[in-house]
Amino acid sequence: MKNIHRYSKQSVMRTLVVMAVLLIPLASCDDALETKVYTQVSPENFFKTEADFNVAVVALYSPFSTNWGMADPGDNTWYNSLYNADNKTYLMRSILTTDEMLNGWDPNLENFTFGPSTWSGGNETVYYKIRFVARATDVINKISNATDVSESIRNKYVAEAKVLRAWLMYILYDFFGPVNVKLDPATLNDTEILPRLSDEVYTAQMETDLTEAIPFLAEKYNGNTTEWGRVSQGVARMVLLKLYMHTKQWSKAEAIGKEILSMGYALEDNYADVFTKKGNNELIYAVPSSDATPNYYIQEVLPSDFRQAGNITRKAGGWSGYNMPWSFYDKFEADDERKTAIIDAYTADWGEVDRTDTWWKGPLPLKYTSFTGDGPGYAIDMVVFRLAEVYLSVAEAINEQRGPAEAYTYVNEVRRRSGVADFEDMTEDEFRDAILDERGRELFAEGVRRQDLIRHGKFISGAIARGKDAKPHQVLFPIPSAVIIEGRGIIEQNDGYTN
Repeated sequence: MKNIHRYSKQSVMRTLVVMAVLLIPLASCDDALETKVYTQVSPENFFKTEADFNVAVVALYSPFSTNWGMADPGDNTWYNSLYNADNKTYLMRSILTTDEMLNGWDPNLENFTFGPSTWSGGNETVYYKIRFVARATDVINKISNATDVSESIRNKYVAEAKVLRAWLMYILYDFFGPVNVKLDPATLNDTEILPRLSDEVYTAQMETDLTEAIPFLAEKYNGNTTEWGRVSQGVARMVLLKLYMHTKQWSKAEAIGKEILSMGYALEDNYADVFTKKGNNELIYAVPSSDATPNYYIQEVLPSDFRQAGNITRKAGGWSGYNMPWSFYDKFEADDERKTAIIDAYTADWGEVDRTDTWWKGPLPLKYTSFTGDGPGYAIDMVVFRLAEVYLSVAEAINEQRGPAEAYTYVNEVRRRSGVADFEDMTEDEFRDAILDERGRELFAEGVRRQDLIRHGKFISGAIARGKDAKPHQVLFPIPSAVIIEGRGIIEQNDGYTN
């Protein structure tokens, strides 16, 4: 990657200026299904050098940001980034529909009263990333057919684009099930509306993209400040692990998880360091942040009257957005070191706030505890994939196949780091419940709780127990009503929703 424009959020914004020329739709700006990629720059004057490849691929990273968002280069509609801390994003909708966090800014989301028209236009921040699947298809095709660069260079960038396409397809699949992504470059300029893919075809494409990409990627970029933030073999395997866990392909999940465990990643000695040390060896992927494209999660969590807690001191407060329910906090054992990433008492302008204040909704799931200044944004990478999740996933996959005897080794690696006692002497059902709770304690505020609860069959029942009006079909979000209307009967709504 020497002399190649490195991936950072600043480079993404600069690259989008170039990619806006490459991704100009000729159809109406109001077309919610607009996923076509029209190029006004021909292959004859672009995709001729490795630098051209890099510009095209880096632009595909733009949805995977902690910044507020971007104007889509196709229709100029503003959409939040997937890993921004706003409550409409992929990250926060994966958290706020569960028992691990409270917010109150979007009652439809938290009370399960959402439907196809709840989020429209720029308020639907996840579904419309489908356009970037088509753009990845276009980039893969054009790089594959370029003749002025060596095959090894082409393979490297095609592999990177395939991982980004598959990762985005997984995010869409997680929220909506299989959707009508464009995977055939010959259809990118077509006006014909395509139906949603079958589950089998959709998941097979993700698996194919990822497995084909792995041999041509770098193993990992931990410690490489120039390339940190690009996808790697570790990321490709991690998306495969997520897919296999989601679809309950336990033997495949175990196998790919063990491959990741053999790649040289390592748990940090201290839990807090995972979220404060850039590029540390526990991280498989974190979204790079900077002063120009910051992480707003801390600002969203801290209360407006927050002044001091532990080593954190501020002159200005936060936005009072997110609290952990006390019921979830009580899942942690008293001496669990992971509680150091949660603020259960703080000094306000007017005095001390703690659990005795019954008006306080719950402690602060801060997670990122080492920062200075008053924000609102911080140059702190947002953790997405890390080794602890792999250990816990392998343990779960083993238990589902053969019971807990072999699984203890993997889960106890994580528990020992937190200073709590080993798991032992459980039945398969007891271990299943215990691993779900352990994942909650280890991975809180990292956007995996919704997936975990759905996989364990407790997402809807848990919401009902919290007094929410949840229905079984709400394990998936609805396809936006504008898409169904424009689909003219070709695109089907998810079961249980009516437009």
